[in-house]
This record gives sequence, C-alpha cells and structure tokens, in this order.
Amino acid sequence: MKILIAVLILAVIVFVHEMGHFLIARLNGIEVVEFTVGFGPKLFGWTTKGGTKFSIRLILFGAACVFDDLDAQVDDGNTDFASVIANSSFRKANVWSRIATTLAGPFFNLLLAFVLGLFLMNYIDIADTTITDIMQDGAAYEAGIRTGDKIISVNGSRCYLYPEVSTAVELGYGKPLKVVYERDGQKIKAELLPKMNSEYNRFMIGVVFGGQEMPPKSIGGIVKSSYLYVRYMVKMTFSSFRMLFSGQAKVSDIAGPVGAAQIVGDEYESAKSEGALAVVVSMLNIALLLSANIGIVNLFPLPAFDGGKLLFLIYEAIRGKPADSKVEGTIQLIGVGLLLALLVLVMYNDITRLFMG
Repeated sequence: MKILIAVLILAVIVFVHEMGHFLIARLNGIEVVEFTVGFGPKLFGWTTKGGTKFSIRLILFGAACVFDDLDAQVDDGNTDFASVIANSSFRKANVWSRIATTLAGPFFNLLLAFVLGLFLMNYIDIADTTITDIMQDGAAYEAGIRTGDKIISVNGSRCYLYPEVSTAVELGYGKPLKVVYERDGQKIKAELLPKMNSEYNRFMIGVVFGGQEMPPKSIGGIVKSSYLYVRYMVKMTFSSFRMLFSGQAKVSDIAGPVGAAQIVGDEYESAKSEGALAVVVSMLNIALLLSANIGIVNLFPLPAFDGGKLLFLIYEAIRGKPADSKVEGTIQLIGVGLLLALLVLVMYNDITRLFMG
C-alpha cells in the first residue's frame, strides 16, 4: 500500500509537469507528436484530429510530451543531433512560444502544489511569526524580544510562517542572527545568538509560536495561507541546495524516488493510527513538497533540465538567432550523461538508506 501511494504521488506530479508542456505547446501552435502516460511497451492509444498520439504504456509511472518524433528519429539510428534539433517544429516556433512551453512544466508543478495547499489549509493551521510565549533565559528574551512581538525577517530573509523562523535558526548553526521584529507597528532590529538545547540537540532562540485556537479561515485566508506555504517549500528547496554546495549537507543526503517512497511510507505509518483523514492530509502534504521541489529543481540551469533549455532560449532571444544546433545538441547529450550519473548516485543513496538505515 505504501509503495503504491508513493508511486501514485510521483506519477501524478510527473504527469502534471508534462501536461503543462503539452497544453502550452498546443496553445502556441507547436506540434506534439505524442503524449504518453507511463513508459515501456504501449498497451493502447489513439490519435486526435490535431495529429497528437495519446498512448498508455505498461508501467503507469509519469508521462512524456514528445515533440516532432525526436525520440523516434534517434531510435531509427539518426545520431545527427544537430539536424534532429534544427528540423523540429519546436525549434522553428517563435522563441517566446518555446520559452512559455519550457516554463510550463515547472509552473504546473508549482500550480499543483498551490492547489494541494488550498485543500490542506482547510485541515491544518500553520501559525504566523507572532510570539505567543518566550523563555526568559533564551536568546530572544535577552535581545529584548517579548511575547506578542512578530518576527519579520531573519538575516534579511522575510518570514511569514513560524517554520521559516525555525528553519533559519536551525540552518544558522549557532551563528549570530540579525532579526527584525515588529512591536506596536514599529520595526525593531536585534542580534541574537542562538543557544544549544541539550534536550532537542539543536540551536534555539527560546520562543514559541502558535498554540492558540485559530479562527475559521475565509476563502481569501485559505488562498493566502496556501501561497505562503508553497513559498516556504520553495525557500526550503533553495536552502537544501545551498547547504549541499556549502558543505553543510552531504551528497549522501540526496534522495531520489526510492528515498521519496521511504519518506511516504514513514509518514503513512505515523498518520494511519489517527484515521483516514490524517493519512490523506499527510500524503497531500508530501505531494505538495515534492511537486514544489521538482518544479524548482527543473528550473536550475543544467543541461537536460528545463532550466538548461531556458538558457539557450534566453540566449536566442537576446542574440536574435538560435545557438549553433550542433553545440546545443552536444551540450544536451553531455547533460543527459551527467544526469544519468546523478541518477546512479541517487539510487545508490536510496538503496544504502533503505537497507542500512
């Protein structure tokens, strides 16, 4: 059951991503030869009046939006990647249409995260950054912060939800924090030195958020809460990669589909004792996190990612003509190789984590 739920969540996220590419491509008149659900041998399919083939494949995991049979040309032995790219209708389309089509996949992932958030915010309450209690021996109290104050930013990063403050403190690793808080409409600056809490084995500033009964949310409040929650997830994605590149996180911490499935399984086990609704809310929360994460990661300017394609398109928009197709094809090929190497590393991490803990 746990594996099935994990596969379903990842499949839906990838499907929505590819559907974004498909819908915006068609709106811009770009030919889509095939939209396939799953991979492996084709089970059945149909062709629309517009000429797009829709196919359902054996392993119902994810989807793919195929432009101009590029994959088929390669399968047929055409390894002249320059000509394959140059002759695609995607390449011949207006550069702004191609930019919109490329951006659509990540955007639809973020849109999916937002829609999931609209549902979640009906069942969970995430407190803002208003302090409801404070420890008198904590760093915040010593810096002059009191109950009722509202933290506005930490180290220049705007905070709307309490997890943003908690994360900023934790990622500071005990270093001084520059905090801006609000009291009676006035913004006040302070510098805090977090203290190690031996019970929880992490740095804290000695404040409590929430813990009070939240009033019923209006439609506008739900929309705002969903937006702020997705924004927090996006910030977390960037923070994770910043930690990786700065050495604060290890390469072995990177997780892939198997790792995601393990997380889903752990959350499922912890939520099922509280009933079906708790399981649904927990699974949708993970789906929101993964969808936002995949949407942002795909925008990174790396070959084989949507962000890598965007670099070439932006270059073309500025220069007025496309990059050399042979160069682009070679870079994309190298990018695919590096991506496969990364996938091998991720799978190794996943399997190691799964069997060795």
